[in-house]
Amino acid sequence: MKKFFLLLLMTAVWLAGQSPAEAQSQNKLLDKHRKAIGGGAAKRVRSTVIRGAVKGDGAAAGLFLYQTAGPDRLRTDIEAGGSTVSESYNGKSAWRLDGRGLRTLLGAEAKRLRLRALLATTRTHDLSRNRIFPQAPVKATVEGRDANAIEFIRDEVSVKLYFDAATNLIVKQERETLEGLEEVFYGDYRPVDGVMEPFSIRVRHGEKESLVTVDRVEHNRGIDESAFRHPQVAGAAPLPDLESLMKSVIANQEKIEELREQYTYRQTETEREIDKGRIKKSETRVYEVTPVAGSAVRRLVSRDGKALSEAELAKEDRRVQKEVEDLLKAREKRKAREKKARERNQKGGDDEDEDITILSFLKTSEITSVRREAFRGHEVIAFDFEPRKGFKPRSRIEKLVGKLAGTMWIDEAARQIVRVEARLTDSFKMGGGLLASLSPSTAVAFEQQKIGDEVWLPSYSEANISARVLLLAKFSRNVVTRFSDYSKVKIESEYEVTKPKQQ
Repeated sequence: MKKFFLLLLMTAVWLAGQSPAEAQSQNKLLDKHRKAIGGGAAKRVRSTVIRGAVKGDGAAAGLFLYQTAGPDRLRTDIEAGGSTVSESYNGKSAWRLDGRGLRTLLGAEAKRLRLRALLATTRTHDLSRNRIFPQAPVKATVEGRDANAIEFIRDEVSVKLYFDAATNLIVKQERETLEGLEEVFYGDYRPVDGVMEPFSIRVRHGEKESLVTVDRVEHNRGIDESAFRHPQVAGAAPLPDLESLMKSVIANQEKIEELREQYTYRQTETEREIDKGRIKKSETRVYEVTPVAGSAVRRLVSRDGKALSEAELAKEDRRVQKEVEDLLKAREKRKAREKKARERNQKGGDDEDEDITILSFLKTSEITSVRREAFRGHEVIAFDFEPRKGFKPRSRIEKLVGKLAGTMWIDEAARQIVRVEARLTDSFKMGGGLLASLSPSTAVAFEQQKIGDEVWLPSYSEANISARVLLLAKFSRNVVTRFSDYSKVKIESEYEVTKPKQQ
């Protein structure tokens, strides 16, 4: 897990590229919208509950429930015609319950729901702090009325809001889903606690359409956190004891650690420079990776689909050979340091550079929503985690892990982690912020799969890094890595640049 969390420290220079005129245009429109919905009254709203009746597709009227709570909680429930459709973002994970069953949303679908939650709870305030980038407004027409459309981008996904040109209230919202484009229309605005709220909501998915008539809107009522968690599914198999399961995962991890160092593989890494939410520059590099002295040595073979020239390969081989020689020399020194560290820990000293273990992760985290669900075609145990309240970290590692929230998926039979998603809930500073500071928008995901019926190895990772270095340079990068072509090899004690011999 150490390598996974070290992805948090990957950074790259980010230069802003949006013109001042464009920024002024959308900021002016958003200021008008914030004033139109209630100004300070709207900003003081910490939670919202909307209840109403829904009718659509010839079905009998049903129930509609919409709930939001700061900083980023959102849940929508529609019960009609004997079926229920619910979706929620709870600060750690996004989920949806519909005719396909209950499932945790992944990738772009989850990112879009979180973006929608942030826009709903902040009511377009604090966009910069939440790393949401509004684009220049575009003139549009919504059901015969003039409007201004603004696309909001975060983590390479977007949600589009349409503002009535006359009232500056939101009249339409658009987002992509797996089922296609979702359009939500808002109307019949009325003041509630000094805040303008829609009392007519229409949801359109392709040819399907539902009309919601709002009965009641409540602000700052206080919503229990459990309202946003994954619901329990009736008839599901009993859940295992999580602590025992995790201890088995740890033991299994230690047993196969040596096996992992017997595999070479291909690593395809795509790095994207992000400018105001959009991709400014992208580069894909392919490496051949070989284990050496407990480390992974990467040899670059192509860049953006083009193989390196003979001169470039020769230079790369010299670099790799030097790295290998340094690793072999450092191995004995590392063993000596580890021996001293063990002796220090036996005497009760703190290890400031301790490795990240699952036990330390569990110690710093609050576990919720333990559940069974399908992942990549087979059943897994999943749970959400967030920083444990009142926990006092004793090392840099615990400080980092103690600021993470996300979801973990475990193959119960194999006792292996198959996926982890984590994001920072607060900024993480190195050197008191003088060296670097990672923003709360920093997030990572990591997956592994079984190779050769023997060992679980990485298959995918993604890091969205936003940071400031040396108080000046800003960093915003998306790095996606795919691991493939695993091959078990026999590693000789004297490493050569040529490929190791096959067993």
